[in-house]
Amino acid sequence: MAYGITMPMRESGFDIQRVIELIAERKIEEAMREGKFDDLPGKGKPLPLDEEWFAPPELRPALRLLKSAGVLPDWLERAREIERLREDTLRLWRIAEREYPRACQLSIERFFEWRESTWQRIATLMQQVNRLILAYNCTAPANTCPQIPFQIERERERFYAQFKQEPSHP
Repeated sequence: MAYGITMPMRESGFDIQRVIELIAERKIEEAMREGKFDDLPGKGKPLPLDEEWFAPPELRPALRLLKSAGVLPDWLERAREIERLREDTLRLWRIAEREYPRACQLSIERFFEWRESTWQRIATLMQQVNRLILAYNCTAPANTCPQIPFQIERERERFYAQFKQEPSHP
């Protein structure tokens, strides 16, 4: 054979799908060695993955059809909502980082009020994310990666360590 591939066998003969995969892998490796992928747009950037990537191959045509109709399975809707809430959580944390220098100028009582109310907003979002993750992990297809919930107690410790009372309070 031209590619030097040992043909895998099935009971009924050649496994043609595996042969095609091996040929494709060889062609890709050959193109990489020749530098044919070096000038592709987006080189070094992550690929944009849509929801179909998480679905088993046999479900992808159905998902495309549902998506074109503006409908997604519950587990994909949950995945989107989880991502949105994770971004909101990060946004609130960044706001706290920007507010922290001014909060340090408040009285001790006001500083503690600021810190507690800020943490409560972040923790509430984390709890929402964790509830959605539980539902997602129970309903998503078995071949999808499970979502990892926030470890809220660990995040609380990190928050309080980062936003501790500064000795410069008036």
